[in-house]
Amino acid sequence: MKNKPYTLNVAPQINNLKDIIAYCANTYKNKIAFQFENKRKIEQKNYQELLDDINGLGTALHNLGLHNKKIALIGINSYQWILSYFAVINGGNIIVPLDPEIIEIDLVNLIKKTNVSCIICSKKCAEKVQKINNHLKIKNILVLETDILGLVTQGKELIRKGIYSFIDYQVQDDVCSAILYTSGTTSEPKGVMISHKNIASDVVASIKNVYFKGTSILVLPLHHAFALTASVLCVMLSGRTILINRNLKELKNDLIKFKPQNLILVPMIVESLYKQIWIIAKKRKKDILLNKLIILSNLLLKFGIDLRKIFFFSVRKSFGGNLDFIISGGAPLQNNYVEGFRALGIQILNGYGITECSPVLSVNRNYYFRDHSVGQVLDGIDIKIIDNEILVKGDVVSSGYFQNDEQTAQVFQDGWFKTGDLGYVDEDSFLYITGRKKNLIILSNGKNISPEEIEEYFYKLDYIKEVMVYQTGDQIVAEVYFGNENIDEYSKQLKKDLNMINSQLQTYKNISKTIVRKIEFPKTITKKIKRI
Repeated sequence: MKNKPYTLNVAPQINNLKDIIAYCANTYKNKIAFQFENKRKIEQKNYQELLDDINGLGTALHNLGLHNKKIALIGINSYQWILSYFAVINGGNIIVPLDPEIIEIDLVNLIKKTNVSCIICSKKCAEKVQKINNHLKIKNILVLETDILGLVTQGKELIRKGIYSFIDYQVQDDVCSAILYTSGTTSEPKGVMISHKNIASDVVASIKNVYFKGTSILVLPLHHAFALTASVLCVMLSGRTILINRNLKELKNDLIKFKPQNLILVPMIVESLYKQIWIIAKKRKKDILLNKLIILSNLLLKFGIDLRKIFFFSVRKSFGGNLDFIISGGAPLQNNYVEGFRALGIQILNGYGITECSPVLSVNRNYYFRDHSVGQVLDGIDIKIIDNEILVKGDVVSSGYFQNDEQTAQVFQDGWFKTGDLGYVDEDSFLYITGRKKNLIILSNGKNISPEEIEEYFYKLDYIKEVMVYQTGDQIVAEVYFGNENIDEYSKQLKKDLNMINSQLQTYKNISKTIVRKIEFPKTITKKIKRI
């Protein structure tokens, strides 16, 4: 297996999303851009059709007077969602993507705060939107499954009649074009202002690091920055095909049916897929054989002999048979999953990002990677470490928070964005994340403890699903969640394993108390545990 430096991939220099769409249509034309289910049939759209549909919808929106407006987009992943995003953002509007699971009171607050003029929503969200609109009185409420498709047709007719207001509109690269509300693990959502240039620069830099192959399945929710940048735009600019997964329950079927060569996921899904391999192996009484084959395969790899596609044919077939790599981001992934998938011939490329940076900042490369690292920093991005905190400068960095100058001032220092994440860079320019600054436990003796460092030890125990380490008075506490089975047995085992964990830690980092919780920890939309 290669694991050494090589030159960056070639990528076009593009500064806005309208030019990305045009480039894809001109370069890839009849190649399939998207596949999705429509009335139980698989529908396909090539890159030229995608551009035509965006132009149609954008023209119709302009005709409705939706220009220089803020437009909210609320719905599950769909082709219409993607069309709406590009039609809005490429027509001089500001897009405000929101979580379809958002509760009514939060939706009202964000709509008011952002001064939204139009809401585009899915059928499932329409009732909630109509209910709150009794108070908000927003004129334009458009439903993705019905109104949007009709507007595409209307817009195409307007273009045939010579209406080119959308097509001729010149995007301003540096002005705010999207407001992305952060999920936040300890605080209220903040509206991150992102420009075309922020996003386009991130996409171009990302595909210089990672070479995308074949088909990809869009799994992550599109209202999250990581999904839009990595799962859609990076794959599109690489000229590949994206299957839009309807929901996680269908993922296994989609893997077998569409045989993807790459996936972009968050750690929770990576972990679930890996655990499922062993659950099935154990159920079929093949777990001992699988373990022996992994040991043998790893030994052969040391001599340059790679038989993983043969040894693990049936396991790989459950992922479609072609899966080459998974990009994992949005939260930390324990290294045992990286090693586990690699043993089966599937590379995990850990990455790191933050919404305020559009969001990808670093990612391991297809053939150059480091365990425990989140990869090499993307081309064109500068990083420096001050007091262990990661600071960033570059075209990917947001201009700040919507209507919040005070918070914006707090996160910028001499033009550098302060991520709030702790880490370091090694001699080969690989970035490592060690924790979150605001999560630091500061003891009365002045010593600092990163809870994430201690949590790593707990995650090495197979029976622990979730853990959070925090301080209560003078005690360091580990609160754990086992799931719903064998709680008494695991609680006894934990008492034994705690001694082992503490023996590996410096004395001041020792866990004084453990708490077993009966339900999962609350999480953000990227499945990070919300800190106390």
